[in-house]
Amino acid sequence: RPAAIVNRDHYVNVAQRRAAEIPGGFFANQFENLANFRAHFLHTGPEIWRQTAGAIDAFVMSAGTGGTIAGVGAFLKAENPNIQVVLADPQGSSLYHKVNDGVLYTHEQAERRIRRHRDDTITEGIGIDRLTANFAAGLDFIDRADRVTDAEVVAMSRRVLADDGLFVGSSSALNLVAAVREAERLGPGHTVVTVICGSGSREFTKLYNDDYLRGRGLLPPAGEPTAPVL
Repeated sequence: RPAAIVNRDHYVNVAQRRAAEIPGGFFANQFENLANFRAHFLHTGPEIWRQTAGAIDAFVMSAGTGGTIAGVGAFLKAENPNIQVVLADPQGSSLYHKVNDGVLYTHEQAERRIRRHRDDTITEGIGIDRLTANFAAGLDFIDRADRVTDAEVVAMSRRVLADDGLFVGSSSALNLVAAVREAERLGPGHTVVTVICGSGSREFTKLYNDDYLRGRGLLPPAGEPTAPVL
């Protein structure tokens, strides 16, 4: 079951303990280790700048550790402050309100609604209820956040599979939803960059499981592609 970061059985805490127990073990601490932010500031951001020849209008990205959007956003803003940096956030994550309203909160955390083991979204590896050191390092460079629903994630994953032959994971599908939304907002002639950061090969229990999606009311309308046949 999902566990809060304060729980000793949260995967981060388990990893830290195991690294301490294993001779020569190393705990990367990717959420709080600012080497994450620096890698994207020094490498991913410049790569995007070079490949677009500086002609980029917006960068759209979700956040797990927060290192990618923070590092890339900080670099791009240093090159051109007019570039829009947009957080794509899944339902149930607190970062949406942190960026837009300055408060780390989501309505799923309301006292009468919160469950001990929360399962607010089908997305994997993104969306979080705390402010990591990596995300905080780039928070001032993020212009706004967009919320993306699970239904939109499922629909986009099927769309790019059918139309483009891309077998994407939930975080990639979410990034694409928000990127399309930003492109529509900016209009023709603008360049919007996002990251397809994972495939669907590890998401057969949720995103590409029709029975699971049907139980959550997330199957696409009849006639649209659902799970791939492998």
